[in-house]
Amino acid sequence: MLNEMLQDIENAPTLYSPSPFWRELNATHIAQLEQWGISQFKRTVNTKYFNWTILGILAHQLLPVGLHWLRHPDFSIFGASFPCYNEPRGKGITAFNPLSAFIYKIYVGMLANWTRKQDKDGLLKTIEEPLVGNPWRVQYRGNWISQDLCNSIYEFYSALNFQAPKQVDFNIAELGAGYGRLAHVFLKTMPKATYTIIDIPPALFVAQEYLSTIFPEEKVFKYRPFSSFDEVKAEYESSRIRFLMAHQIELLPPKQFDLFLNISSLHEMTREQIDNYFQQIDRTTKGSFYSKQWRQSRAGRENNFVLKEGEYPIPKTWQEIWHRQHPLQQMFFDALYQVQ
Repeated sequence: MLNEMLQDIENAPTLYSPSPFWRELNATHIAQLEQWGISQFKRTVNTKYFNWTILGILAHQLLPVGLHWLRHPDFSIFGASFPCYNEPRGKGITAFNPLSAFIYKIYVGMLANWTRKQDKDGLLKTIEEPLVGNPWRVQYRGNWISQDLCNSIYEFYSALNFQAPKQVDFNIAELGAGYGRLAHVFLKTMPKATYTIIDIPPALFVAQEYLSTIFPEEKVFKYRPFSSFDEVKAEYESSRIRFLMAHQIELLPPKQFDLFLNISSLHEMTREQIDNYFQQIDRTTKGSFYSKQWRQSRAGRENNFVLKEGEYPIPKTWQEIWHRQHPLQQMFFDALYQVQ
């Protein structure tokens, strides 16, 4: 399946080919998957899917989350448990020593403490981090959590404008979904929602394997080549979880998504790709668009340009609902738009 995906993306229009940044990163990820497989992906490829290791936490996140904890102390974080933090060990896989494991579990506890203040529906009490992929799970307040789960829960609320959805049969799409951490929260929380992931391999392959495993009872539209939406319309529309290659977004009918999401990947594309995806999001979305990106892109060396916060080609017909520096990950901004 992965080889078929890789061949398909090579044959796709160049507008949808991996950017120079992602070509370099994909080569590393494919090697990690060949060595460690899906069973360890949360300790290999996931370190580049918004799952922060110790250096990134210390540089960017420990201070704001720590200051919040000082204002709202919760001493139960010191009783958090972080087992199996250094298993397995080997080339290409991330592990912790006892000191870094202690810092990590304290950080995740503080992050959960921060997330609980925003978690009006108590999702941290009802959703646990799945074991698939061997995650860095921390047991906090009797529940198995992770930084991925905490970030996804907060992004879930942000994307819905911190309100309950007005309809239960939400049709959601995410461009560049990593392994599907945010999809997991939406699918768990909104049982009648559908979720379409649009991505390139190997991320598309990892997300398809992951979500198919943790939602075995759901009907899944798995990736396959097609040249017309009519070829797959019946199966696509009857499936709750769907996986599409990047260039297949052009084959989707207009104005079908109630919510479109992108977390920290638009800034890693070429300018032409960014322009095109905003056109495609505008074409396929009838509801809102949630975006979370670096305030200044970090792929400038590979892609040969730097993209700043105010330079995204937001269509003039869109209405900005809000735009802010992210309250926790302050090197990021996030924004919500109504697509007209």
